[in-house]
Amino acid sequence: MFFSDGAGFGIEMVQALDAARAHDIAQTQHPTGRLSAVPAELLDGHDRHKLLRA
Repeated sequence: MFFSDGAGFGIEMVQALDAARAHDIAQTQHPTGRLSAVPAELLDGHDRHKLLRA
């Protein structure tokens, strides 16, 4: 999950069966934040911090 909220922004790994469940899990930790679920395999070989900034 990529997240951004009043406390900051970052990347957090969440294990879930699908993107909707991953979003629900992350929402409990960042209730006011913007969230985006990206399957880990799509991030392989990419600079995760560059993607986060984008």
